[in-house]
Amino acid sequence: MAADNYILGLNYIGHDASASLVRNGEVLSSVMEERFSRQKHDRSFPLESIRYCLDEAGISLDELEAITYYMEPREHFEQRVIHHLGRYYPRSVPLFDDMLNRSLKVNNVEREIREKLDYLGKIYFADHHKSHIAKSFFLSPYTEAAVISIDGLGEISSTVIADARGTSIQILKRIDFPHSLGMLYNAVTHYLGFKATSDAGKVMGLTSYGDRAQCIDKFRKIVQLKDDGEYEFDLSYFEYPFQRDLWVSEKFIETFGPRRVPGEPLEKRHQDVAAGLQVMLEEVYYHLARYAKKATGQQYLCLSGGVALNSVANGRLLQKEYFEDIYIPPPTGDDGTSLGSALVYNYEVLGNTERYPLKNGFLGPEYSDAEIEAALKRFNLEYYRSEDVCREAGAMIADNKIVGWFQGRMEVGPRALGNRSILANPGLDDMKDILNSRVKFREPFRPFAPSILAEDVGEWFDYDHEAPYMLFVFDVKKEKQHLVPGITHVDGSGRLQSVDTKRNPRYHALISEFKKHTGIPMVINTSFNIKGEPIVNTPTDAVRCFLGNGLDCLVLGDFIVRK
Repeated sequence: MAADNYILGLNYIGHDASASLVRNGEVLSSVMEERFSRQKHDRSFPLESIRYCLDEAGISLDELEAITYYMEPREHFEQRVIHHLGRYYPRSVPLFDDMLNRSLKVNNVEREIREKLDYLGKIYFADHHKSHIAKSFFLSPYTEAAVISIDGLGEISSTVIADARGTSIQILKRIDFPHSLGMLYNAVTHYLGFKATSDAGKVMGLTSYGDRAQCIDKFRKIVQLKDDGEYEFDLSYFEYPFQRDLWVSEKFIETFGPRRVPGEPLEKRHQDVAAGLQVMLEEVYYHLARYAKKATGQQYLCLSGGVALNSVANGRLLQKEYFEDIYIPPPTGDDGTSLGSALVYNYEVLGNTERYPLKNGFLGPEYSDAEIEAALKRFNLEYYRSEDVCREAGAMIADNKIVGWFQGRMEVGPRALGNRSILANPGLDDMKDILNSRVKFREPFRPFAPSILAEDVGEWFDYDHEAPYMLFVFDVKKEKQHLVPGITHVDGSGRLQSVDTKRNPRYHALISEFKKHTGIPMVINTSFNIKGEPIVNTPTDAVRCFLGNGLDCLVLGDFIVRK
Protein backbone atom coordinates (compact mmCIF):
# COMPACT_ATOMS: atom_id res chain seq x y z
CA MET A 1 0.00 0.00 0.00
CA ALA A 2 1.37 3.43 -0.98
CA ALA A 3 2.41 5.79 1.80
CA ASP A 4 0.17 8.69 2.70
CA ASN A 5 1.20 11.99 1.14
CA TYR A 6 0.41 14.87 3.50
CA ILE A 7 0.51 18.30 1.86
CA LEU A 8 0.28 21.51 3.90
CA GLY A 9 -1.03 24.50 1.93
CA LEU A 10 -0.44 28.09 3.03
CA ASN A 11 -1.83 31.51 2.17
CA TYR A 12 -0.52 34.64 3.82
CA ILE A 13 0.77 38.15 2.98
CA GLY A 14 -2.43 38.52 0.97
CA HIS A 15 -5.70 38.87 2.91
CA ASP A 16 -7.36 36.04 4.86
CA ALA A 17 -4.24 34.04 5.74
CA SER A 18 -4.97 30.35 6.13
CA ALA A 19 -3.56 26.84 6.32
CA SER A 20 -4.98 23.59 4.95
CA LEU A 21 -3.92 19.96 5.16
CA VAL A 22 -4.57 17.44 2.40
CA ARG A 23 -3.83 13.71 2.44
CA ASN A 24 -3.68 12.06 -1.00
CA GLY A 25 -6.24 14.60 -2.25
CA GLU A 26 -8.61 14.31 0.73
CA VAL A 27 -9.09 17.51 2.72
CA LEU A 28 -8.44 16.93 6.42
CA SER A 29 -8.56 20.50 7.72
CA SER A 30 -8.63 24.13 6.61
CA VAL A 31 -8.82 27.25 8.76
CA MET A 32 -8.20 31.01 8.62
CA GLU A 33 -5.64 32.56 10.96
CA GLU A 34 -8.15 35.26 11.95
CA ARG A 35 -10.11 32.68 13.95
CA PHE A 36 -7.12 32.26 16.28
CA SER A 37 -5.66 35.79 16.26
CA ARG A 38 -9.11 37.48 16.43
CA GLN A 39 -7.87 40.00 13.83
CA LYS A 40 -10.38 40.08 10.96
CA HIS A 41 -8.80 39.31 7.56
CA ASP A 42 -5.47 38.65 9.29
CA ARG A 43 -2.71 38.37 6.67
CA SER A 44 0.17 37.33 8.93
CA PHE A 45 2.10 34.04 8.89
CA PRO A 46 -0.57 31.44 9.84
CA LEU A 47 1.35 29.76 12.64
CA GLU A 48 -1.68 28.86 14.76
CA SER A 49 -3.54 27.51 11.73
CA ILE A 50 -0.52 25.35 10.87
CA ARG A 51 -0.35 24.00 14.41
CA TYR A 52 -4.04 23.17 14.33
CA CYS A 53 -3.81 21.32 10.99
CA LEU A 54 -0.84 19.22 12.11
CA ASP A 55 -2.30 18.48 15.55
CA GLU A 56 -5.69 17.53 14.08
CA ALA A 57 -3.98 14.94 11.84
CA GLY A 58 -1.55 13.85 14.54
CA ILE A 59 1.52 14.40 12.39
CA SER A 60 4.71 16.47 12.51
CA LEU A 61 6.32 18.69 9.89
CA ASP A 62 8.78 15.88 9.12
CA GLU A 63 5.91 13.75 7.82
CA LEU A 64 4.88 16.27 5.17
CA GLU A 65 5.41 15.48 1.50
CA ALA A 66 5.54 19.25 0.82
CA ILE A 67 4.42 22.70 1.87
CA THR A 68 2.65 24.66 -0.87
CA TYR A 69 2.03 28.37 -1.33
CA TYR A 70 -0.72 30.03 -3.34
CA MET A 71 1.39 32.36 -5.48
CA GLU A 72 4.39 32.12 -7.81
CA PRO A 73 6.99 34.64 -6.52
CA ARG A 74 8.86 35.09 -9.79
CA GLU A 75 5.66 35.66 -11.77
CA HIS A 76 4.41 37.99 -9.06
CA PHE A 77 7.54 40.16 -9.35
CA GLU A 78 7.81 40.11 -13.12
CA GLN A 79 4.13 40.77 -13.78
CA ARG A 80 3.35 43.35 -11.08
CA VAL A 81 6.62 45.21 -10.67
CA ILE A 82 8.23 44.99 -14.10
CA HIS A 83 5.27 44.61 -16.45
CA HIS A 84 2.49 46.64 -14.74
CA LEU A 85 4.56 49.44 -13.22
CA GLY A 86 6.59 49.74 -16.39
CA ARG A 87 3.59 49.75 -18.68
CA TYR A 88 1.88 52.62 -16.86
CA TYR A 89 4.98 54.62 -15.89
CA PRO A 90 5.05 57.44 -14.78
CA ARG A 91 1.39 57.32 -13.60
CA SER A 92 2.20 54.13 -11.68
CA VAL A 93 4.94 55.73 -9.54
CA PRO A 94 2.63 56.08 -6.47
CA LEU A 95 2.10 52.28 -6.56
CA PHE A 96 5.80 51.45 -6.73
CA ASP A 97 6.50 51.09 -3.00
CA ASP A 98 3.34 49.05 -2.37
CA MET A 99 3.88 46.62 -5.25
CA LEU A 100 7.63 46.28 -4.71
CA ASN A 101 7.25 45.65 -0.97
CA ARG A 102 4.52 43.07 -1.60
CA SER A 103 6.65 41.30 -4.20
CA LEU A 104 9.69 41.29 -1.92
CA LYS A 105 7.58 39.70 0.83
CA VAL A 106 6.31 37.03 -1.57
CA ASN A 107 9.87 36.39 -2.77
CA ASN A 108 10.89 35.91 0.88
CA VAL A 109 8.22 33.26 1.54
CA GLU A 110 10.50 30.22 1.18
CA ARG A 111 13.05 31.58 3.64
CA GLU A 112 10.31 32.63 6.06
CA ILE A 113 8.66 29.21 6.00
CA ARG A 114 11.97 27.48 6.66
CA GLU A 115 12.97 29.85 9.47
CA LYS A 116 9.61 30.04 11.27
CA LEU A 117 8.93 26.31 11.05
CA ASP A 118 12.51 24.99 11.00
CA TYR A 119 11.41 23.11 7.89
CA LEU A 120 13.88 21.48 5.47
CA GLY A 121 11.46 19.71 3.11
CA LYS A 122 9.95 20.57 -0.28
CA ILE A 123 8.23 23.90 -0.91
CA TYR A 124 6.06 24.31 -4.00
CA PHE A 125 4.63 27.53 -5.44
CA ALA A 126 1.31 27.23 -7.26
CA ASP A 127 -0.25 29.70 -9.68
CA HIS A 128 -2.81 31.81 -7.82
CA HIS A 129 -5.76 31.24 -10.12
CA LYS A 130 -4.89 27.59 -10.63
CA SER A 131 -5.16 27.29 -6.84
CA HIS A 132 -8.65 28.78 -7.06
CA ILE A 133 -9.57 26.49 -9.94
CA ALA A 134 -8.19 23.37 -8.24
CA LYS A 135 -10.12 23.85 -5.01
CA SER A 136 -13.34 24.47 -6.91
CA PHE A 137 -13.06 21.60 -9.37
CA PHE A 138 -11.41 18.92 -7.24
CA LEU A 139 -13.83 19.47 -4.35
CA SER A 140 -16.84 19.33 -6.70
CA PRO A 141 -18.81 16.18 -7.53
CA TYR A 142 -17.97 16.55 -11.24
CA THR A 143 -15.36 14.58 -13.19
CA GLU A 144 -15.47 17.19 -15.98
CA ALA A 145 -16.42 20.88 -15.87
CA ALA A 146 -15.77 24.35 -17.15
CA VAL A 147 -14.14 26.45 -14.43
CA ILE A 148 -14.06 30.23 -14.01
CA SER A 149 -11.92 31.96 -11.37
CA ILE A 150 -12.67 35.66 -10.75
CA ASP A 151 -11.08 37.96 -8.17
CA GLY A 152 -9.09 41.17 -7.81
CA LEU A 153 -5.82 39.79 -9.12
CA GLY A 154 -3.37 36.98 -8.56
CA GLU A 155 0.16 37.32 -9.88
CA ILE A 156 -1.44 39.61 -12.48
CA SER A 157 -4.50 37.78 -13.85
CA SER A 158 -7.93 38.76 -12.58
CA THR A 159 -10.10 36.24 -14.46
CA VAL A 160 -9.14 32.78 -15.71
CA ILE A 161 -11.27 30.29 -17.66
CA ALA A 162 -10.31 26.63 -17.78
CA ASP A 163 -11.47 23.24 -19.02
CA ALA A 164 -11.05 20.60 -16.29
CA ARG A 165 -11.24 16.87 -17.01
CA GLY A 166 -10.29 14.09 -14.61
CA THR A 167 -7.18 15.45 -12.90
CA SER A 168 -6.14 17.75 -15.76
CA ILE A 169 -6.72 21.51 -15.85
CA GLN A 170 -6.29 23.28 -19.19
CA ILE A 171 -6.18 27.08 -19.01
CA LEU A 172 -8.10 28.56 -21.96
CA LYS A 173 -8.09 32.28 -21.24
CA ARG A 174 -6.60 34.85 -18.88
CA ILE A 175 -7.79 38.43 -18.42
CA ASP A 176 -5.23 40.56 -16.64
CA PHE A 177 -5.27 43.39 -14.10
CA PRO A 178 -6.19 46.27 -14.21
CA HIS A 179 -9.24 44.89 -16.06
CA SER A 180 -10.69 43.18 -13.02
CA LEU A 181 -14.23 42.59 -11.76
CA GLY A 182 -12.93 42.33 -8.22
CA MET A 183 -11.20 45.70 -8.47
CA LEU A 184 -14.29 47.26 -10.07
CA TYR A 185 -16.43 46.13 -7.14
CA ASN A 186 -13.77 47.29 -4.64
CA ALA A 187 -13.49 50.69 -6.32
CA VAL A 188 -17.24 51.33 -6.23
CA THR A 189 -17.39 50.01 -2.67
CA HIS A 190 -14.82 52.65 -1.70
CA TYR A 191 -16.70 55.33 -3.67
CA LEU A 192 -19.84 54.47 -1.68
CA GLY A 193 -18.03 55.12 1.61
CA PHE A 194 -17.18 51.57 2.66
CA LYS A 195 -13.86 49.74 3.04
CA ALA A 196 -12.72 48.83 -0.45
CA THR A 197 -11.24 45.41 0.22
CA SER A 198 -13.56 44.05 2.90
CA ASP A 199 -17.04 45.59 2.54
CA ALA A 200 -18.17 44.28 -0.86
CA GLY A 201 -20.80 42.18 0.93
CA LYS A 202 -22.39 45.34 2.34
CA VAL A 203 -22.67 46.80 -1.15
CA MET A 204 -24.22 43.55 -2.40
CA GLY A 205 -26.93 43.96 0.26
CA LEU A 206 -27.40 47.60 -0.70
CA THR A 207 -27.93 46.81 -4.41
CA SER A 208 -31.47 45.56 -3.81
CA TYR A 209 -32.60 49.02 -2.65
CA GLY A 210 -31.62 50.73 -5.91
CA ASP A 211 -33.08 51.02 -9.39
CA ARG A 212 -31.22 48.48 -11.51
CA ALA A 213 -31.84 50.48 -14.70
CA GLN A 214 -30.83 53.93 -13.43
CA CYS A 215 -27.03 53.67 -13.82
CA ILE A 216 -26.43 50.62 -16.01
CA ASP A 217 -25.88 52.61 -19.22
CA LYS A 218 -23.13 54.56 -17.47
CA PHE A 219 -21.46 51.33 -16.35
CA ARG A 220 -21.69 49.91 -19.87
CA LYS A 221 -19.49 52.81 -21.03
CA ILE A 222 -16.93 51.78 -18.40
CA VAL A 223 -16.97 48.03 -19.03
CA GLN A 224 -16.95 46.80 -22.62
CA LEU A 225 -17.68 43.16 -23.43
CA LYS A 226 -15.28 41.87 -26.11
CA ASP A 227 -15.17 38.85 -28.37
CA ASP A 228 -14.36 35.37 -27.04
CA GLY A 229 -15.44 36.04 -23.46
CA GLU A 230 -13.10 38.94 -22.77
CA TYR A 231 -13.93 42.28 -21.19
CA GLU A 232 -12.08 45.57 -20.94
CA PHE A 233 -12.37 48.70 -18.78
CA ASP A 234 -12.12 52.33 -19.76
CA LEU A 235 -9.33 53.06 -17.27
CA SER A 236 -9.95 56.80 -17.37
CA TYR A 237 -12.66 56.20 -14.73
CA PHE A 238 -10.21 54.72 -12.20
CA GLU A 239 -7.14 55.48 -10.12
CA TYR A 240 -6.55 52.02 -8.59
CA PRO A 241 -4.17 50.91 -11.41
CA PHE A 242 -1.90 53.80 -10.50
CA GLN A 243 -2.44 54.47 -6.78
CA ARG A 244 -4.43 52.94 -3.93
CA ASP A 245 -5.73 55.80 -1.83
CA LEU A 246 -8.05 57.04 -4.57
CA TRP A 247 -9.84 54.16 -6.23
CA VAL A 248 -11.94 56.11 -8.74
CA SER A 249 -11.04 59.14 -10.86
CA GLU A 250 -12.57 62.58 -11.17
CA LYS A 251 -14.25 61.35 -14.35
CA PHE A 252 -16.07 58.66 -12.35
CA ILE A 253 -17.16 61.29 -9.80
CA GLU A 254 -18.34 63.62 -12.56
CA THR A 255 -20.41 60.75 -13.97
CA PHE A 256 -21.96 59.42 -10.74
CA GLY A 257 -21.78 62.37 -8.35
CA PRO A 258 -19.71 63.15 -5.23
CA ARG A 259 -18.12 60.32 -3.30
CA ARG A 260 -19.97 59.38 -0.09
CA VAL A 261 -17.97 60.12 3.03
CA PRO A 262 -17.99 57.16 5.47
CA GLY A 263 -20.75 57.62 8.02
CA GLU A 264 -22.84 59.95 5.90
CA PRO A 265 -26.45 58.95 5.20
CA LEU A 266 -27.03 56.66 2.24
CA GLU A 267 -28.95 58.47 -0.49
CA LYS A 268 -31.08 57.07 -3.28
CA ARG A 269 -28.30 57.77 -5.80
CA HIS A 270 -25.91 55.63 -3.76
CA GLN A 271 -28.39 52.78 -3.90
CA ASP A 272 -28.79 53.25 -7.66
CA VAL A 273 -25.02 53.18 -8.21
CA ALA A 274 -24.79 49.96 -6.20
CA ALA A 275 -27.63 48.44 -8.23
CA GLY A 276 -26.00 49.45 -11.52
CA LEU A 277 -22.70 47.93 -10.40
CA GLN A 278 -24.47 44.66 -9.60
CA VAL A 279 -26.18 44.53 -13.01
CA MET A 280 -22.84 45.15 -14.71
CA LEU A 281 -21.23 42.35 -12.73
CA GLU A 282 -24.04 40.00 -13.73
CA GLU A 283 -23.70 40.92 -17.41
CA VAL A 284 -19.99 40.08 -17.33
CA TYR A 285 -20.82 36.83 -15.47
CA TYR A 286 -23.17 35.80 -18.28
CA HIS A 287 -20.60 36.82 -20.89
CA LEU A 288 -17.88 34.68 -19.30
CA ALA A 289 -20.22 31.73 -18.77
CA ARG A 290 -21.41 31.72 -22.38
CA TYR A 291 -17.83 31.69 -23.61
CA ALA A 292 -16.86 28.92 -21.16
CA LYS A 293 -19.78 26.83 -22.34
CA LYS A 294 -18.91 27.35 -26.00
CA ALA A 295 -15.17 26.77 -25.52
CA THR A 296 -15.44 23.64 -23.37
CA GLY A 297 -18.77 22.05 -24.28
CA GLN A 298 -19.09 21.08 -20.62
CA GLN A 299 -22.38 20.44 -18.83
CA TYR A 300 -21.21 21.74 -15.45
CA LEU A 301 -19.53 24.91 -14.20
CA CYS A 302 -17.29 25.44 -11.18
CA LEU A 303 -16.85 29.00 -9.89
CA SER A 304 -14.15 30.30 -7.57
CA GLY A 305 -12.36 33.46 -6.48
CA GLY A 306 -13.52 36.28 -4.24
CA VAL A 307 -16.05 37.58 -6.75
CA ALA A 308 -17.85 34.21 -6.52
CA LEU A 309 -18.95 35.26 -3.02
CA ASN A 310 -21.49 37.46 -4.82
CA SER A 311 -24.42 35.14 -4.17
CA VAL A 312 -26.88 37.42 -6.00
CA ALA A 313 -24.94 37.04 -9.26
CA ASN A 314 -24.46 33.32 -8.61
CA GLY A 315 -28.19 32.76 -8.24
CA ARG A 316 -29.02 34.69 -11.39
CA LEU A 317 -26.35 32.84 -13.38
CA LEU A 318 -27.61 29.46 -12.19
CA GLN A 319 -31.14 30.33 -13.26
CA LYS A 320 -29.90 31.21 -16.76
CA GLU A 321 -29.29 27.46 -17.07
CA TYR A 322 -26.32 27.77 -19.42
CA PHE A 323 -25.02 24.82 -17.40
CA GLU A 324 -26.90 21.96 -15.78
CA ASP A 325 -25.46 22.92 -12.41
CA ILE A 326 -22.87 25.15 -10.74
CA TYR A 327 -20.53 24.25 -7.89
CA ILE A 328 -18.88 26.82 -5.61
CA PRO A 329 -16.79 25.67 -2.61
CA PRO A 330 -17.36 27.33 0.79
CA PRO A 331 -13.83 28.84 0.95
CA THR A 332 -14.19 30.33 -2.53
CA GLY A 333 -12.09 33.42 -1.74
CA ASP A 334 -8.36 33.66 -1.06
CA ASP A 335 -8.74 31.86 2.26
CA GLY A 336 -9.30 28.74 0.16
CA THR A 337 -6.14 29.11 -1.92
CA SER A 338 -4.08 27.35 0.75
CA LEU A 339 -6.31 24.37 0.08
CA GLY A 340 -6.17 24.85 -3.69
CA SER A 341 -2.39 25.03 -3.84
CA ALA A 342 -2.14 21.72 -1.97
CA LEU A 343 -4.57 20.14 -4.43
CA VAL A 344 -2.55 21.45 -7.40
CA TYR A 345 0.52 19.72 -5.98
CA ASN A 346 -1.37 16.50 -5.26
CA TYR A 347 -2.78 16.11 -8.77
CA GLU A 348 -0.28 17.90 -11.02
CA VAL A 349 3.03 17.14 -9.32
CA LEU A 350 2.39 13.83 -7.57
CA GLY A 351 0.02 12.61 -10.27
CA ASN A 352 -2.53 11.17 -7.85
CA THR A 353 -5.83 10.30 -9.51
CA GLU A 354 -8.23 9.50 -6.64
CA ARG A 355 -10.85 12.23 -6.17
CA TYR A 356 -12.44 13.24 -2.85
CA PRO A 357 -15.45 15.57 -3.30
CA LEU A 358 -16.04 17.78 -0.27
CA LYS A 359 -18.49 16.16 2.13
CA ASN A 360 -19.31 19.25 4.17
CA GLY A 361 -17.93 22.65 5.09
CA PHE A 362 -16.77 21.77 8.61
CA LEU A 363 -12.97 21.61 8.49
CA GLY A 364 -11.95 23.67 11.53
CA PRO A 365 -11.39 23.08 15.26
CA GLU A 366 -13.77 21.16 17.52
CA TYR A 367 -13.86 21.35 21.32
CA SER A 368 -14.60 18.70 23.91
CA ASP A 369 -17.24 18.81 26.62
CA ALA A 370 -14.47 19.32 29.17
CA GLU A 371 -13.15 22.37 27.29
CA ILE A 372 -16.66 23.80 26.97
CA GLU A 373 -17.44 23.29 30.63
CA ALA A 374 -14.11 24.82 31.67
CA ALA A 375 -14.96 28.00 29.75
CA LEU A 376 -18.40 28.22 31.36
CA LYS A 377 -16.92 27.79 34.83
CA ARG A 378 -14.18 30.33 34.15
CA PHE A 379 -16.85 32.95 33.47
CA ASN A 380 -18.88 31.87 36.51
CA LEU A 381 -21.98 31.20 34.41
CA GLU A 382 -25.00 29.19 35.45
CA TYR A 383 -25.57 26.40 32.93
CA TYR A 384 -27.02 22.94 32.59
CA ARG A 385 -26.61 19.95 30.32
CA SER A 386 -29.59 19.28 28.06
CA GLU A 387 -30.88 15.80 27.34
CA ASP A 388 -32.12 16.97 23.92
CA VAL A 389 -30.38 20.17 22.92
CA CYS A 390 -31.99 20.36 19.47
CA ARG A 391 -35.49 20.10 20.92
CA GLU A 392 -34.77 22.78 23.53
CA ALA A 393 -32.99 25.16 21.14
CA GLY A 394 -35.74 24.82 18.52
CA ALA A 395 -38.35 25.63 21.14
CA MET A 396 -36.39 28.64 22.39
CA ILE A 397 -36.15 30.10 18.87
CA ALA A 398 -39.88 29.48 18.37
CA ASP A 399 -40.35 31.44 21.62
CA ASN A 400 -38.55 34.36 19.93
CA LYS A 401 -35.28 33.89 21.79
CA ILE A 402 -32.03 34.72 19.96
CA VAL A 403 -29.64 31.80 20.34
CA GLY A 404 -25.89 31.52 20.00
CA TRP A 405 -25.31 28.04 18.53
CA PHE A 406 -21.84 26.48 18.90
CA GLN A 407 -21.38 22.89 17.72
CA GLY A 408 -18.75 20.50 16.35
CA ARG A 409 -16.04 21.55 13.92
CA MET A 410 -15.89 25.18 12.81
CA GLU A 411 -16.90 26.14 9.28
CA VAL A 412 -14.37 26.79 6.52
CA GLY A 413 -14.91 29.98 4.54
CA PRO A 414 -16.44 33.30 5.62
CA ARG A 415 -20.03 32.19 6.25
CA ALA A 416 -21.53 30.42 9.24
CA LEU A 417 -23.16 27.15 8.18
CA GLY A 418 -24.78 26.03 11.40
CA ASN A 419 -21.86 25.26 13.73
CA ARG A 420 -20.86 28.81 14.72
CA SER A 421 -24.17 30.60 14.17
CA ILE A 422 -26.58 33.06 15.75
CA LEU A 423 -30.12 31.77 15.20
CA ALA A 424 -33.47 33.53 15.40
CA ASN A 425 -37.14 33.33 14.37
CA PRO A 426 -37.65 34.52 10.75
CA GLY A 427 -41.38 34.99 11.31
CA LEU A 428 -41.04 38.24 13.30
CA ASP A 429 -41.43 41.55 11.47
CA ASP A 430 -38.82 43.32 13.57
CA MET A 431 -36.27 40.52 14.00
CA LYS A 432 -33.93 41.91 11.33
CA ASP A 433 -33.82 45.28 13.09
CA ILE A 434 -33.32 43.62 16.49
CA LEU A 435 -30.42 41.53 15.23
CA ASN A 436 -28.71 44.41 13.43
CA SER A 437 -29.03 46.85 16.34
CA ARG A 438 -28.92 44.68 19.46
CA VAL A 439 -26.84 41.67 18.50
CA LYS A 440 -24.64 42.31 15.44
CA PHE A 441 -24.22 46.10 15.77
CA ARG A 442 -24.18 46.65 12.00
CA GLU A 443 -25.87 48.66 9.24
CA PRO A 444 -29.70 48.49 9.32
CA PHE A 445 -30.05 47.79 5.57
CA ARG A 446 -28.19 44.48 5.72
CA PRO A 447 -30.32 41.34 5.33
CA PHE A 448 -30.12 38.00 7.12
CA ALA A 449 -29.96 34.56 5.56
CA PRO A 450 -32.29 31.60 6.10
CA SER A 451 -31.16 28.08 6.88
CA ILE A 452 -33.92 25.91 5.44
CA LEU A 453 -34.53 22.18 5.50
CA ALA A 454 -33.30 20.87 2.14
CA GLU A 455 -36.53 18.99 1.54
CA ASP A 456 -38.57 22.22 1.83
CA VAL A 457 -36.59 24.53 -0.49
CA GLY A 458 -38.95 24.08 -3.46
CA GLU A 459 -42.02 24.94 -1.37
CA TRP A 460 -40.60 28.25 -0.14
CA PHE A 461 -38.30 29.48 -2.92
CA ASP A 462 -38.92 30.03 -6.62
CA TYR A 463 -35.87 27.97 -7.57
CA ASP A 464 -35.58 24.50 -6.04
CA HIS A 465 -31.85 23.93 -5.76
CA GLU A 466 -29.38 22.65 -3.18
CA ALA A 467 -27.37 25.49 -1.63
CA PRO A 468 -25.45 24.03 1.35
CA TYR A 469 -22.80 26.78 1.52
CA MET A 470 -24.98 29.92 1.41
CA LEU A 471 -23.63 31.03 -1.99
CA PHE A 472 -26.85 31.48 -3.99
CA VAL A 473 -29.69 34.00 -3.68
CA PHE A 474 -33.17 33.02 -4.88
CA ASP A 475 -36.57 34.70 -4.62
CA VAL A 476 -38.84 33.71 -1.76
CA LYS A 477 -42.21 32.63 -3.15
CA LYS A 478 -44.54 35.65 -3.07
CA GLU A 479 -47.23 33.85 -1.13
CA LYS A 480 -44.65 32.92 1.56
CA GLN A 481 -42.87 36.24 1.99
CA HIS A 482 -45.24 37.60 4.64
CA LEU A 483 -44.59 34.50 6.74
CA VAL A 484 -40.82 35.03 6.90
CA PRO A 485 -40.12 38.80 6.92
CA GLY A 486 -36.94 38.24 8.92
CA ILE A 487 -35.14 36.64 5.96
CA THR A 488 -36.98 38.26 3.04
CA HIS A 489 -34.84 41.05 1.60
CA VAL A 490 -36.39 44.26 0.27
CA ASP A 491 -36.47 42.74 -3.25
CA GLY A 492 -38.18 39.53 -2.06
CA SER A 493 -35.05 37.39 -2.13
CA GLY A 494 -33.08 35.33 0.38
CA ARG A 495 -29.51 33.98 0.47
CA LEU A 496 -30.44 30.51 1.52
CA GLN A 497 -28.55 27.64 3.03
CA SER A 498 -30.14 24.26 2.49
CA VAL A 499 -29.60 21.91 5.43
CA ASP A 500 -29.68 18.13 5.08
CA THR A 501 -29.19 15.25 7.49
CA LYS A 502 -26.01 14.08 5.80
CA ARG A 503 -23.95 17.27 6.12
CA ASN A 504 -25.28 18.48 9.48
CA PRO A 505 -27.77 16.17 11.23
CA ARG A 506 -27.82 18.16 14.48
CA TYR A 507 -28.62 21.45 12.76
CA HIS A 508 -31.28 19.71 10.66
CA ALA A 509 -32.85 18.35 13.86
CA LEU A 510 -32.95 21.84 15.41
CA ILE A 511 -34.69 23.37 12.38
CA SER A 512 -37.11 20.43 12.26
CA GLU A 513 -38.00 21.08 15.89
CA PHE A 514 -38.58 24.78 15.12
CA LYS A 515 -40.85 23.73 12.24
CA LYS A 516 -42.94 21.59 14.61
CA HIS A 517 -43.70 24.68 16.69
CA THR A 518 -44.22 27.21 13.89
CA GLY A 519 -44.81 25.41 10.59
CA ILE A 520 -41.80 27.32 9.20
CA PRO A 521 -38.96 25.03 8.03
CA MET A 522 -36.19 27.58 8.44
CA VAL A 523 -34.41 29.79 10.95
CA ILE A 524 -32.44 33.01 10.56
CA ASN A 525 -28.75 32.11 10.45
CA THR A 526 -26.06 34.75 10.84
CA SER A 527 -22.45 34.29 11.80
CA PHE A 528 -21.61 34.04 15.50
CA ASN A 529 -19.73 37.33 15.87
CA ILE A 530 -20.31 41.05 16.05
CA LYS A 531 -19.38 43.71 13.52
CA GLY A 532 -15.63 43.93 12.96
CA GLU A 533 -14.78 40.60 14.61
CA PRO A 534 -14.13 37.17 13.10
CA ILE A 535 -16.54 34.29 13.66
CA VAL A 536 -15.98 32.76 17.11
CA ASN A 537 -13.64 29.80 17.27
CA THR A 538 -13.30 28.64 20.87
CA PRO A 539 -15.88 28.24 23.67
CA THR A 540 -14.24 31.24 25.33
CA ASP A 541 -14.79 33.34 22.20
CA ALA A 542 -18.43 32.28 22.19
CA VAL A 543 -18.99 33.15 25.85
CA ARG A 544 -17.38 36.57 25.45
CA CYS A 545 -19.55 37.34 22.43
CA PHE A 546 -22.64 36.12 24.30
CA LEU A 547 -21.90 38.39 27.27
CA GLY A 548 -21.22 41.41 25.07
CA ASN A 549 -24.37 41.55 22.96
CA GLY A 550 -28.11 40.93 23.01
CA LEU A 551 -28.18 37.14 22.74
CA ASP A 552 -30.78 35.51 24.97
CA CYS A 553 -29.32 32.01 25.13
CA LEU A 554 -26.04 30.27 24.45
CA VAL A 555 -25.89 26.62 23.39
CA LEU A 556 -22.39 25.11 23.48
CA GLY A 557 -22.52 21.44 22.52
CA ASP A 558 -25.12 20.01 24.92
CA PHE A 559 -24.72 22.82 27.46
CA ILE A 560 -27.24 25.66 27.69
CA VAL A 561 -26.83 29.10 29.27
CA ARG A 562 -29.73 31.53 29.61
CA LYS A 563 -29.37 35.23 30.31
